[in-house]
Amino acid sequence: MNRKFVSAVILSLAIGFAAGAIIVRGGLPSREIGPKTQTRPTPPEKTVLYWRNPMNPSIHSDHPMKDNMGMDYIPVYSGPSASAKNAVSVDPRIRQTLGIRVVPVVRRTFFRTIRTAATVVFDRHRSRTVSTRFRGWIRDLSVRAPGDAIRKGSLLAWVYSPELASTEREDLIALEAVRSDPGSKDDRNLLDAARERLRLLGVPDSEISRLEKTGKSRSTVPVLSPYSGIVSSISVRVGSEIVPGRPLMTLIDPSRVWVDVALYPTQLAWVKAGDQVILRVPAMAERTYRGTLQFVDPEINAKSRTVRARVPVENPDGFLKSGMYLEATLHPDPRPRALVIPRAALIRTGSRTVVITEVGEGHFRPVRVRAGIRSEHWVEILSGLREGDRVVVSGQFLLDAESRFENVSERMEKGVRP
Repeated sequence: MNRKFVSAVILSLAIGFAAGAIIVRGGLPSREIGPKTQTRPTPPEKTVLYWRNPMNPSIHSDHPMKDNMGMDYIPVYSGPSASAKNAVSVDPRIRQTLGIRVVPVVRRTFFRTIRTAATVVFDRHRSRTVSTRFRGWIRDLSVRAPGDAIRKGSLLAWVYSPELASTEREDLIALEAVRSDPGSKDDRNLLDAARERLRLLGVPDSEISRLEKTGKSRSTVPVLSPYSGIVSSISVRVGSEIVPGRPLMTLIDPSRVWVDVALYPTQLAWVKAGDQVILRVPAMAERTYRGTLQFVDPEINAKSRTVRARVPVENPDGFLKSGMYLEATLHPDPRPRALVIPRAALIRTGSRTVVITEVGEGHFRPVRVRAGIRSEHWVEILSGLREGDRVVVSGQFLLDAESRFENVSERMEKGVRP
C-alpha cells in the first residue's frame, strides 16, 4: 500500500509540472493581445529629520513643539534634494506660513534714475586777479568786502606811487618839448617812449589823455577794474604796500558757474561724462537748470564718501550763488537685455553674495552669484544664474541660515572641521 501511495504522489507531481509548462507556453502570446496594466509605485513617505525653530534655524527639536511666541516648529524632511549639499526641504504646508515667495530670473531693459544733492561753486576758470605793475601804497579802497558787484572800468582803489609820478613827469616834459619844437623828431620819440612806459605800468589811455590835457601829475592814481565780476577776495587794506604782480583782489564772473554733484560709489557704474543733468532749486520748483556732466573726480571725498561730478551751468541773471544747494536728477543710458533679479533676493555677507534658488518643489539651495550694477528695485547678475531660474525674494534669509547650518552639521558628522 505504501508503494501505491508513493507512486500516486510522484504521478501527481509530474502532471503538475507538465500542466505548468503548458500554461506558460500558452500564456506568452496573450501579452500581445491583452492590454498591459501598470501600477505606479507608491512614493516613499518622507521622514522627518527634526523640527526647527521658525525664528532661529540653529535651534532644533526631536518632536513637534511651539516657540516662545506660539509659532509651530518647522519640520525638516529627508529626501533626495534635501540630502544634496546645502539644500533645504520645506513642507508645502509650512511654505505659506514662512511667506516664501519666488520669482523667475528675467532679461529686461535695465535703467535707473539717480537723484542726489548738488552744490553751486564759482567757475575757477572765470576767476581774474587784479594787480598793479608798479610799486606804491593803498590810499583808499572803493571795494569794501567780498561779494561786491564790480563793472568793468569801475574804481577799485587809489594808489600813491612815486615811481608812477616820476614817469608821468617825464611824459609832461617830453610833451612840452614837442610843443616847443613840433618838427623835432627826437622830441617826438621821447614823448612816444614816455607814453609807452605809462601804458606798460598799467595806466589807461584815458588817464594819459587827462594828464597831457591838464598838465598836472597826481600823487595818487586810480586803479580801475579791467573786467566785470563779483569780488571773491581782497588781499589789501588801506595803507598796505603793493608790489608789481601781487594780487590786490580777485574777481569772479558769475554768468557761468559750476555745480558739483555728489555721487555715491554704487552710482558710479551708471554715470559717465556727457550725461544730461537736471538741476532744481528746492525752494523754487519753477527754477530748473540743465547741464551736461563734464568731469567726474577720480578721488572719493574721505569725509562724505562721495565722488564729485562737475556740471557747468549758464547763470545769466546771477541767481545761482556759490554755496547754494540744488537737487540733481540724472537719467543714465539704459542697459538692454540685462539679466536681473529683484534686489530683495540678494544676500550679501562679508565673504559671499548669494541668492536662494528653488531647485524643485519645496527644495531650495543657495547659489553664489556675481552682481553688477543696481537700480532702485533690480540688480544685474553677471554670473551664477540663468534666465528662467527661480529665486526666493521673501523668506530667503531663513533658508540661507538653514542651509548653512545643515552644511556645517553634515561636515561635523563626517569629522571635517567647518
